[in-house]
Amino acid sequence: MPALRPAPICLLLGLWLCQGAPTLAIQCRDAFKPCVNEGKCVTYQNGTGYCECPEGFLGEYCQQLDPCERTKCQNGGTCVPLALQGKATCRCAPGFTGEDCQYSTSHLCFVSRPCQHGGTCQMRSRDTYECICPPGRTGKHCQWVDACLSQPCANGSTCTTIANQFSCSCPAGFTGQKCDTDLNECDVPGRCQHGGTCLNLPGSYQCQCPQGFTGQHCDSPYVPCSPSPCVNGGTCRQTDDFTFECNCLPGKIELWERGKHGKE
Repeated sequence: MPALRPAPICLLLGLWLCQGAPTLAIQCRDAFKPCVNEGKCVTYQNGTGYCECPEGFLGEYCQQLDPCERTKCQNGGTCVPLALQGKATCRCAPGFTGEDCQYSTSHLCFVSRPCQHGGTCQMRSRDTYECICPPGRTGKHCQWVDACLSQPCANGSTCTTIANQFSCSCPAGFTGQKCDTDLNECDVPGRCQHGGTCLNLPGSYQCQCPQGFTGQHCDSPYVPCSPSPCVNGGTCRQTDDFTFECNCLPGKIELWERGKHGKE
């Protein structure tokens, strides 16, 4: 009588029942327990048997796809199927590591451990790496304290860490190391034209125009009805050089505006 062979699934799972008597081996003698996916039923004289699976399948009845068909272990690594999960893992040869055994344990991440202060070394290739720094640390090796963590830049400015210091990029209207100083735009001569008065505002300015002029810099002649100040379909009529009146639609309250001097 030929020697009994344990079912291949026993080698993968190490189940206690596979270590018992041969009568506990998988049965595949009839149509109720067939081998699928072109598996071959191998039986013995004592009535026990197992399914001999073709390449690419495994399981008691060859019902599972072999996950090692999709897993490529590098550098002499061995693929080990995890039959109960339908997945596989690589058992790496000495001197290699990584999900696919793609990295050498002589890599800088393992030899010199370059990432400081709790940083995680990520291998990017056989010779390169990147340090993933914890909160509060920055730099190639996480060697610097992140100076932007305390949010030192004011008024919506952008903070950039340079070594262990910070630099603020200020929006228009602000200046200073932390962008906390208002820039006085009214210091620029001739900011407001035609005798307009410049009023400095936080981060901005406003020109108070003399009669007859309008615009951001008092650089446009004031025309009472251009654009029309009347709303709800009302019609603007200029009454003199600097005044107007609104003729409203029926049902709307008539509001008369006079003495408009074109100031902003």
